[in-house]
Amino acid sequence: MKLFGPAIRWRINRFFKLFGHIPAFFIRCFCPVKKGRVMCSAYFFKQYACNPRYLTEYLLDNYPDFEIYWVFKRSVDIKGIDKRVKCIRRYSWKQIVVANTAEYIVSNNRIDPFRLYWCKREGQKYMMLWHGGVALKKIEKDAEDKLSYKYLQTAKYDSKACDLMISGCDFQTRLLKEKFWYDGEILEKGIPRNDIFFKTELHGEMRKKICGRYNIPEGNSIVLYAPTFRKNRSIDPYRIDWNNVIPALRKTSGNKEVTVLLRLHPNLIGSVDVTPLLNNPAVIDVTLYHDMQELLCISDILITDYSSSMFDFTMQWRPCFLYATDIEQYDRGYYFDFRDLPYPVATDEASLIDIIENFDKDKYNEDLKQFFNERVGLFEDGNASRSLAEWMLSHSIEQ
Repeated sequence: MKLFGPAIRWRINRFFKLFGHIPAFFIRCFCPVKKGRVMCSAYFFKQYACNPRYLTEYLLDNYPDFEIYWVFKRSVDIKGIDKRVKCIRRYSWKQIVVANTAEYIVSNNRIDPFRLYWCKREGQKYMMLWHGGVALKKIEKDAEDKLSYKYLQTAKYDSKACDLMISGCDFQTRLLKEKFWYDGEILEKGIPRNDIFFKTELHGEMRKKICGRYNIPEGNSIVLYAPTFRKNRSIDPYRIDWNNVIPALRKTSGNKEVTVLLRLHPNLIGSVDVTPLLNNPAVIDVTLYHDMQELLCISDILITDYSSSMFDFTMQWRPCFLYATDIEQYDRGYYFDFRDLPYPVATDEASLIDIIENFDKDKYNEDLKQFFNERVGLFEDGNASRSLAEWMLSHSIEQ
């Protein structure tokens, strides 16, 4: 039962949004940091996903004494989230209390302290787990001229406040040291969201769950189409006439029926109309599904453009195709020449059909192995969450 009606709740929320720094100050003065309390968020409070989710689930299963909170925007549906997680809303009294008393703050993106009404205090540890491993498009210092002044200031403050970042490969470690304004500790034990790829015993049940949710026949071949976002939020680069492409996918999949899952970047949630992209009954919009890694696990083929999901997905040694119609115009630049990537690249629909129909699995696997071993120095082993939990225990406060 809710104590207040919608109008009063809106006013309370508005007060904390505008003046939350006032109660935050008094909480820091009179309330101690609570040992074992963890506050998590992902993708700017929009999803229960990515590295914070997989760390959360490991802690829940192995260290139940941790008190774990997740912060969500009020528009986010939280009904399917593990009941052991304490869900709180952004700009609420509870969020301000937890932010200022949690022993661990965990995020997969930069934290704007003003919007959290948080100033790190003695005893608190901030773990910024980021939302990628190997990167194709340039980020942080390398994209300074493309990023807003506000973001740059937030990023620099964030890196100074941060106690730990994580890495899943030599390439990522170099990025963190050179491009993130960060000189703190880096835990080189993998990234939690990729642990799931090593737990193959769970994949069958996961596929059954997702197929049931979206009414997908379990015998179908599942193709995940997951392009990254453009700064101008245009969906034009994502347009594919699936009536032309699905027959090629069917051929590559051994003549199985094909279901295409459309997954847009979380930055686009609520800001674009996906209807024009759903031009075939076999295409299903799964943008609001909380966890990208589960979708990667149950997919047989990935089509993307510049998203780092390509590197995560192909740890499973499955086909990935790049459909990038704006290679020359994309506004961030790249760390790798597309010719040096192991993935077949198409710049228009006709060439996409061609690379799908002429896919050479043996050459692809050899190129993938060389890329992971020689170009990026991958060291994922499925134990990143455990290593992070051990770090947390070894750095815990005494009470």
